[in-house]
Amino acid sequence: MSMQVSIYPNPFISSLSFEVIVENNVSAIVQMLDQDLKIIRMLSWLLKEGSNKTTIEDLEFLPAGTYYIDIKNHEGNNLFTTKLAKLVETYEL
Repeated sequence: MSMQVSIYPNPFISSLSFEVIVENNVSAIVQMLDQDLKIIRMLSWLLKEGSNKTTIEDLEFLPAGTYYIDIKNHEGNNLFTTKLAKLVETYEL
């Protein structure tokens, strides 16, 4: 199955935006994992033919570090994996 995935920004602070382009409709599971490969967010997503967009918000509570995004079909087959960096937001006084 052909899939184009854009996830931004990388590094991120508080949210991640996804754009996934697929040739055919597919039911997918998006998992966000920490550096110990523990699932910290998971969502089910019906990807329709063409461009699909969504955002994961409220990520500011996560500690700085390395995170992974896996997109799988409902049979558990991995369709896409990437590594992301989380930064801590800094404030100047």
